[in-house]
Amino acid sequence: MRFLSVVLVIAAVALAGCGSSSSGSSSTAATTASSPSSLSTAKFVLHAGLAFGAFHRYIYKPIKEGKLSSPFSHKLTVLKAAAAAAFMAHEIKEAAADAQSSPTLAKLVLPLTALAAGVKATVTSAKGGSVSTAQLEQGKSAIESIQTSAASSGATIAEQAPSLP
Repeated sequence: MRFLSVVLVIAAVALAGCGSSSSGSSSTAATTASSPSSLSTAKFVLHAGLAFGAFHRYIYKPIKEGKLSSPFSHKLTVLKAAAAAAFMAHEIKEAAADAQSSPTLAKLVLPLTALAAGVKATVTSAKGGSVSTAQLEQGKSAIESIQTSAASSGATIAEQAPSLP
């Protein structure tokens, strides 16, 4: 359990510096090429797709397959799950900010915020040594609900799993 806590802390610290910074020239070029609403929608789809893909590939599937039941049997899987959880939290935060700036996606801010809280609760449970399958299924259900709502607003989210070593 201590091993998993250390891994989660290291992953969180490593990804804490990830922020959205852009140079003025590329930002200006992007906004002149498309409307702010469509840019927000595109960014939302990207960030949500990355977050949801990371969840399914590095957290949901390994837990369902029992690969995270013992932190010492699959160390690399535990490291990937910890990194994915930190990455997912960051991407959900970015997706929520993009949804908030889009009138058509503003209704997704609250579900995204709830999903972020659920991810934090799951990480806390994992640090304690167990992950509730109910929490895991709630996360999957929340993601599916957000995807459905986004699609009805014209923003289809395609899951994209980021590559981890």
